[in-house]
Amino acid sequence: MAFIRAGIRVIQGPDWQSKKQDGGLGHAGTIIYVPKEGSSDDKVTVIWDNGRELRYRAGNDGKYDLRVLDNAPIGKILILFFLL
Repeated sequence: MAFIRAGIRVIQGPDWQSKKQDGGLGHAGTIIYVPKEGSSDDKVTVIWDNGRELRYRAGNDGKYDLRVLDNAPIGKILILFFLL
């Protein structure tokens, strides 16, 4: 979780299993908590735009519940290409 920081905007990722906790496909949230490096805690906390605050896998055991949507608010640049 080295590049994951609080403030990154996220959407459902490739290993999403949480039904519509986020408000459904296409809804976004913001990471508000990332455990410190070396911590036994291996999930990040997201507050969704619908107000729900929940925890998700962010690479532990090779599973990604989240996908970066936009990280401009924290001053990083990342370009993602999506194939439909």
